[in-house]
Amino acid sequence: MPAEPHGRGKLIPWLFVAFFVLILAVNGIMVWFALDSWTGLASNQAYDNGLTYNRNLEAERRQEALGWRPELRAEADAQLHGQAELVLADAQGQPLVGATVTMQLERPTSEGADIAVALTTAGSGVYHGAFALPLPGVWTAHVTIRRGDALFVHEQRLVLP
Repeated sequence: MPAEPHGRGKLIPWLFVAFFVLILAVNGIMVWFALDSWTGLASNQAYDNGLTYNRNLEAERRQEALGWRPELRAEADAQLHGQAELVLADAQGQPLVGATVTMQLERPTSEGADIAVALTTAGSGVYHGAFALPLPGVWTAHVTIRRGDALFVHEQRLVLP
């Protein structure tokens, strides 16, 4: 009768089992964090947005035909109080006056931290607005500019402070 192999050979199948259990545990933890941290919805009106696709393309063509050139600058201090300045020029580079400007600051990684900022005219195509941030970091500024029947939308990524 052959002798029984020593303990080393009996351990190898259990090492394979332990390896796969470890992989399953790590994947399970990652799935739990993924499901717990974000809803996965980019838009609450995805179906409606799809139906209005052609209207959105036409609005983009009208905006390009306007030729407006917005330049947005924003900064915030250590206490998260900030100032935004929008310099707006028309297609010929002349200051664009008489517009109504609003800005929505959205934090891409956090829901419920959005801030609405009304920008007031300072003359010569310059618009200012003050805001207070709830959190520092990356923000997306959605600027809406209206002048008469014309509508212009500008989007810019900001890092504050």
